[in-house]
Amino acid sequence: MAVAKTNLEAKYPGLEIQDGALAVATYDELTQAIVGDIAVGKRPDVIMSGLGQLRFWVDTYQPSPIDPQALAETYRTEFLAPGTVDGTSYLAPAQISAPVLLVNQSMLDEAQAGSASDIKTYDDWLAAATAVSNHTKSPSVTVATTGLADWYAQSFVQGAGAKLVDENGMPAFAGADGSSALKIWSELANAEVDSGITDDAQGMAAFGAQESAFFMYTTSAISAVQEAVGGRFEWVPIPVPTLDGETHAQPAGGNGWLVLSQDSCQAAYSNELVGELLSTEAVLAASGTEWSYIPVDESAKEQLLASDAATPQMKYAWDYTGDLTEWGGFAGSNITKVNDVFRTMAQKLQAGKSAQDAIDDAAAAVESLVKE
Repeated sequence: MAVAKTNLEAKYPGLEIQDGALAVATYDELTQAIVGDIAVGKRPDVIMSGLGQLRFWVDTYQPSPIDPQALAETYRTEFLAPGTVDGTSYLAPAQISAPVLLVNQSMLDEAQAGSASDIKTYDDWLAAATAVSNHTKSPSVTVATTGLADWYAQSFVQGAGAKLVDENGMPAFAGADGSSALKIWSELANAEVDSGITDDAQGMAAFGAQESAFFMYTTSAISAVQEAVGGRFEWVPIPVPTLDGETHAQPAGGNGWLVLSQDSCQAAYSNELVGELLSTEAVLAASGTEWSYIPVDESAKEQLLASDAATPQMKYAWDYTGDLTEWGGFAGSNITKVNDVFRTMAQKLQAGKSAQDAIDDAAAAVESLVKE
């Protein structure tokens, strides 16, 4: 923001940009804080939003469309797709990530469980995890069920070629393919290879301590894992295994910029601010070599890949080429409650409860929330 503010105010002498950060820890909390400001008459012109809250903002506050002409020529416009609703781009992704499976190859070698690069299907994953668990006499997999449960669920569902949300913003994940994909949580539990860890931070700690050989997380955390692990063991990021081993688009995680200006003149300046926020200079300032977000700017990507920080693990994120879709997309204003439903479903699956009942209950609860 400091970079963008300086550059835009220099371009337009007399223009004053008032910026401020909110003391929040999650995207849901960020949304709630901004809604609170709007309720007391403090509607901002530009906001950061988690990609999973996009549909909420579009349905509830009618943001201004993103002006592609205001973006730098080096901005990777393919990333506008996850910020698009009904053919209109409302959010320009800034720090973007994808689901990933982190694998401790050293533990696989010790258990003679094969190569991480050969893990493509759920069966491959279960076989390798079982081999490691048999060797260590302890669970070997962590797929946390609290912070990002909705995102992981969408990754599994789309990995089966199914949809989380239908074209009307209603749940679509309880069909045959979606249900079969989501059952991986209960299959891991029933195979006694799931660690039972519910928190992502604890999951990362367990992976770093070699208590879990498999950890599903986000590409944006690869940098943090690399710092924590150092050279203590060999590990690699791989695409999240899918039901049939086929590659399908994954939900885009991370955040981006939305224009909430209600005045057309302010909206024009706001779009220019978004352009500055997504310039090469600003992208490197926000997501440089200390981070492993997928670079949304082509020049920034080239500089990162050419840097000394470009380890094989970091290259996985910085050179990510998979297709990405919108995160979530349920209609209406109850997105935080919807996310809670997914947490409950994931916890039931992780506990080995009846998988189909948990999935059907979640679909019914989400549909009820969407229709409120």
